[in-house]
Amino acid sequence: MDHHAANTSTAWILPGQLKRRLEKHPLGKNLFITTMGLYPENAARELGEIKGASVYTLLYAAHGKGWLETAAKKIVVGANQYLIVPPKTIFRAGPDRDDPWRMYAVQFTGQLAAEIYRYLGTGLQPRTTPPLVGRNAQFDDILHHLDLMNNIENLLYANFRFYSFLGTFRLSVFNYMKRGADNIIERCIQLMKQRLNQHLTLADLSREMCMSASYLSALFKEKTRYSPIQLFTSLRMQKASQLLKETRFTIKEIAGEMGYPDQYTFSRSFKLVMGVSPKTFRDKL
Repeated sequence: MDHHAANTSTAWILPGQLKRRLEKHPLGKNLFITTMGLYPENAARELGEIKGASVYTLLYAAHGKGWLETAAKKIVVGANQYLIVPPKTIFRAGPDRDDPWRMYAVQFTGQLAAEIYRYLGTGLQPRTTPPLVGRNAQFDDILHHLDLMNNIENLLYANFRFYSFLGTFRLSVFNYMKRGADNIIERCIQLMKQRLNQHLTLADLSREMCMSASYLSALFKEKTRYSPIQLFTSLRMQKASQLLKETRFTIKEIAGEMGYPDQYTFSRSFKLVMGVSPKTFRDKL
């Protein structure tokens, strides 16, 4: 990536010899970072690829706003938005003059890079992502270990963490530490975990949360892609799996422990979530 007077104290570039080592490494070749940089508001700079890079470029604006320009268009990138520029794309990007962004930029490649691109969203269209607690700390940790690049283990550690960092950009992820809607979901999940041995309905959950059932259901589907009852059933079956694995309780006894009226209703729910019957699950242990 071409940096114009970039703040070198927060920029890192993978040397060619280490790139060749990662390309051949059984654990490193799938996904690895080639350049990485942080451009804070007070040191925001224009960056880009005037020839088109052979790697993918992730741009994430944590605060403020900026722009990205290609031969075809110029787009605005706002706070809590990201996009991925595909290889061989000539582009320029820079901070807004009045409200400059805090830009996190990463270029990456590897055998799974194209799959990561498809997973996070194709096309030069900014996508909004929750400002998750810990995402920026992950970035700092990755950058710190990349600075220790003479050790291949540090490089591998940094790139393993990069998977986790990328995973935070999916819209289905919600912030356990955030207030508002995400906090409502977390409170509801904690309630579910406390009552895994009961038969909770959507009406029960909405009453406990002091909101309408329709609103709670819509909130869950937006944030987790599950309905509240689907998630509650999944949590119950995870607990049932633990009992099947760690105890000698009969399936009927486990059904009772989980608040089911009979083992047949329990078995149907278990197979729906886990893909096999409780008996088959236990037999395969």
